[in-house]
Amino acid sequence: MRHEIDRQAQLDQSPGEIVRAYCEFMDELLPYLTPAEQIVYHRLFRLSHVRASPFTQCRYEDLADQCCLSLRTVQRALKGLRQKQLVKTVWQSHGATTFHLRLLSTLPQRPTFLSRQRTRRTLASSSLRPLPPPVYDAFSVEDRALFLSCKRSLHPQRLNELTDQAVEWLTERAGGDPEGFADYLLRDKVDELVFREVFGVERRERYERLFSRLYGG
Repeated sequence: MRHEIDRQAQLDQSPGEIVRAYCEFMDELLPYLTPAEQIVYHRLFRLSHVRASPFTQCRYEDLADQCCLSLRTVQRALKGLRQKQLVKTVWQSHGATTFHLRLLSTLPQRPTFLSRQRTRRTLASSSLRPLPPPVYDAFSVEDRALFLSCKRSLHPQRLNELTDQAVEWLTERAGGDPEGFADYLLRDKVDELVFREVFGVERRERYERLFSRLYGG
């Protein structure tokens, strides 16, 4: 552990090295992170490596404010980043938490989640259980295109607000555990909130039943 920390702390923190590390994140890691994990990793990268340090100190509440996410969403994202070995945290009951942001190139071995994801992408068949497709796949071609266009046009802050609402709703149904539900359910709940916001009554009536899996139907 100490050797790894020393190795990362001694990285050449020139502008070129920072750009290289950022491109590594964008190319190698970002496709395998949830949207909230991407936002939190981006912010911690800005607070640490861009300032020539693998560490940063920040309160969870302040990090949530800087990411425009709810505290529960940030907690869930950090749990995912810790499981992926990309962040280590030292929590203090009074004061800021120390976050150690780990770069892919400095890890002693490639994280297993990357190997698993790449295997699933490249093999024609997989032993992993496939995730349910997004609900909008069942929309008509016209309505699917309209839905995706409206979703992409939402302001990022509004999309973050809808994500927070989805996390709160799912957390309540999971007995108060912000990590007690699958990522695909979060995806579907966000899509449901977008669907209710951008579609009129007539279009909503066509597809209401498709979101029944969120309600145990």
